[in-house]
Amino acid sequence: MRVVLADLKGLRGFVSKDTVAAGYGSRLQPFTRVTQIICQLKRRLHDPPSVQLAYLAAIAADAGHEVIFTRTDEIVNGDVAIVLSSLVDYRHEAAWADDMRASGITVGFIGLAASKMPELFTDHADFIITGEPEEAFSRLMQGERLSGVVVSKEIDDLDMLPFPRWDLLTSGLRRTRGVPGKKKK
Repeated sequence: MRVVLADLKGLRGFVSKDTVAAGYGSRLQPFTRVTQIICQLKRRLHDPPSVQLAYLAAIAADAGHEVIFTRTDEIVNGDVAIVLSSLVDYRHEAAWADDMRASGITVGFIGLAASKMPELFTDHADFIITGEPEEAFSRLMQGERLSGVVVSKEIDDLDMLPFPRWDLLTSGLRRTRGVPGKKKK
């Protein structure tokens, strides 16, 4: 199975999702020269991949599935797409999910916004995983069909989770940039 993991870039300004604001996300819209510089710095230095998606990538890879990571609005060919939700950019995420579903791809949402406010995503998803997504996602990777709001049980032994696969989320991304103005040796 081809699994698409999506952490879509925000449409306006710089959007941080599950790493800030208690997991609901935040948006910095550049409205002055100073905020434009701060926005550029945040894009360059403070845009880490989602730890939840890194865990899901590891679970999918360990189950023998192909993992595709995207941050773009383009339709990505796959069998199932998992979208990282945020409160600040949910309309954009829902529109992308609608486009993916129209192309025949099953779409699910994860993240705090989808867990606590599933009504924002129910019309745009085949399923929504509430809670920490690893247990329900593991069931999906083992062939279970998820539908509607799916409660993901807590995992008692976190040592049973595979190590997050950051390499599957960062391949092809330019993450080698240094601090602006700092000369490389």
